[in-house]
Amino acid sequence: MNLPQLYYFRKLAEVQHYTEAAKALYITQPSLSDSISSLEKELGVSLFQKKGRNIELTKYGSEFYQYVCESLSILEHGIALIKEKSGHISGTIDIGCIPTLMGDFLPDSLDLYREKNPMANFNIYQGMSIEIAQGVSSGKYDIGFGSVVEHMDDLVFVPITHQELIAIVRNTHPLADRTSMALSELKDYTLTTYQDTIPIGKIIRDLLKAHGIEAAYSYDNEIPIGGRISKSSKVAICADTPFLKQFDNLHKIHLTDVPRDTRMIYMLYSKKNFVTSAVEAFANFMIANCLNLPD
Repeated sequence: MNLPQLYYFRKLAEVQHYTEAAKALYITQPSLSDSISSLEKELGVSLFQKKGRNIELTKYGSEFYQYVCESLSILEHGIALIKEKSGHISGTIDIGCIPTLMGDFLPDSLDLYREKNPMANFNIYQGMSIEIAQGVSSGKYDIGFGSVVEHMDDLVFVPITHQELIAIVRNTHPLADRTSMALSELKDYTLTTYQDTIPIGKIIRDLLKAHGIEAAYSYDNEIPIGGRISKSSKVAICADTPFLKQFDNLHKIHLTDVPRDTRMIYMLYSKKNFVTSAVEAFANFMIANCLNLPD
């Protein structure tokens, strides 16, 4: 038994298809088959069984998979720690992020991190908060940035930045001469905002309900909200994000009775998934250098 065999076994167990696993491992399918057969012969058990055109783990394979994953994770963690101690933090970090941080906060933070750790690499994936949380929980992403998502107890949410909730109107609207106002003053206006099935929509729904204000909950981000308001006489409640910059006829109004920490953005990771030292170093750097929290 050797180390490549264990990596081959882990990949095949995850993909459950010889051809696809061989492609991912950059080896030929016969080489993969021979390696697995040799491993099974040494262990004295069958690790895989056919399932249609694919394969699946046997009960022995499932048990062995747990040990292999644990062992390789410990080894990879040790390698990463030694590299960190030598001053060479490397490795690739998969980050899931909500779109509204992609234009300023995240790229600025990554540039700052790369100044100190030029060998670090990142894969950046965009999605909504619920999708990001699910991706972090499943191990698709090492770390994520988004809103708190309910009923995901394996996730840790660390407050990292915030976005002010504002009112926006067209620059010809009667309220366009106001720079600030109380939320309660909007009771007599037709309001629109995010869908109340997403985290920020739920926050705004509860906020408006507390003030006895009705609204249409229709949109999933600031682009359609800004587009709608730029062509109507309605008022929208939304986060002040870079998405609004593309509309040159919108007027922003500060809401005096909405706390600045109402819309918080969090860095999230999973307690159940293995965290490499590269991911841990990046998370610690973000907390130490990139916090943008309300006063």
